[in-house]
Amino acid sequence: MKGFLTAIGVLLVFGVGFSPFLANYLWDDPFLVMDASWFRPLIYTGFALIFLPGILEMLFGGGKVKNGVPGVGIVTSVQQTGTYVNNQPQVKLGLTVTKQGEDKYDTVLTTIIPLTSMAQFQPGAIIPLVVSEKDKMKVGLDLKGQLSQTDLQALMNEQMVKQGVLPELMENAETGEQAYAKVLDVTPLGEAGSNRIKLQFVLSVTKSNGDTFHTTVQKEIFASQLPKLQQGSIVEVIYSPQDPSKLVFKTQVSEAEIQQAFGASR
Repeated sequence: MKGFLTAIGVLLVFGVGFSPFLANYLWDDPFLVMDASWFRPLIYTGFALIFLPGILEMLFGGGKVKNGVPGVGIVTSVQQTGTYVNNQPQVKLGLTVTKQGEDKYDTVLTTIIPLTSMAQFQPGAIIPLVVSEKDKMKVGLDLKGQLSQTDLQALMNEQMVKQGVLPELMENAETGEQAYAKVLDVTPLGEAGSNRIKLQFVLSVTKSNGDTFHTTVQKEIFASQLPKLQQGSIVEVIYSPQDPSKLVFKTQVSEAEIQQAFGASR
């Protein structure tokens, strides 16, 4: 719609602007047209159609993505455009975006950010997004809270599978039984890449009914999780009732882990 109005505006400006030259050619008097009652209103209307949609878009958010699918963005760059609206700066955010069913990709979002909120939009910051269903490159800030914790966890699971975590472990995390486990022994097995460590754990698991069982599992964990999984630690786990050896640790998702999962697309 904006492009259509701009095209009409350009045609008006050039068409009406050319009419004095035509009048001068036909009647040797350009003022026959320039003094006409319709000349100035049409010129002004043409300029308004060219510039007004962009101004209204900047002021009132026209054209920004307000509805779509939830996503997560990692801010990779922040650049002020030099434009201010009500003394609030317009900025161009470089983003690495993650949405369900897509590989991570880079895009740019130009938006108005209050000065008091600038600290929340620095490189490395994690922000919730709304991604257009028609064009994934068009994103907006999730001002309505469409990105729930469930959505975030689903996106995390998808990225973890892409990074090598077995899909059945992700399924187990969603459908298994919760319990507590004591770490009896930890054996390093080497680095697993992407800031992950491979370890072997010997665990004593206490079910919700009080029964206990021992199991040995090998896990790839983020380095930031290691302090929570030392020998003697008590940690929440989720295990499969059909196969208790299929077990995942239930640890709080940290900012570092989210950045690791949703980081650079390259």
